[in-house]
Amino acid sequence: MAADRSLDRTVTRFLQAWLGARQMIQASNFNRFQNAGLSATQFMTLNLIPDGAKSMTLSELAARMNLGTATVAKTIDSLEDRGLLTRTRSDQDRRVVHLSLTDDGRSMQNAASADFHRHMTALFRKLTPDQRTGLVQGLEALLQASAELMSAGDAPPLKRNSSQSRKR
Repeated sequence: MAADRSLDRTVTRFLQAWLGARQMIQASNFNRFQNAGLSATQFMTLNLIPDGAKSMTLSELAARMNLGTATVAKTIDSLEDRGLLTRTRSDQDRRVVHLSLTDDGRSMQNAASADFHRHMTALFRKLTPDQRTGLVQGLEALLQASAELMSAGDAPPLKRNSSQSRKR
């Protein structure tokens, strides 16, 4: 019983810290995407598409964003209209759509990524080396535990659409 209470307190502390860190990251990114005239979803989408000659499929992007393909397709439409990415149908399977950054999209992605990296570096400088290592190792361990639960079928993957996100 005491171990369960201790674990519950630890989970509560983690969730409070995680939500605070998430809010801090979102706030630090707000000016970056606002200045570029992008929504938060558009900004995140641009930063998930591989740089260089690589592409990503629409379904891969939707899975990484934990959203349905129809929801992501709306964001892709707006980014394509702005000339920041291109959409190409696969020659082998016309249902598969490949997404690639344009030169303008790559420039915006690189500028935003470099700026965010500088910001995070400044934050990490405030931590001791042991705190930095512990933070990264803890998050990596959490991701590994999640992957193990998913592969064991103990944690079903969640998929949201934009209307479900707004209801929360």
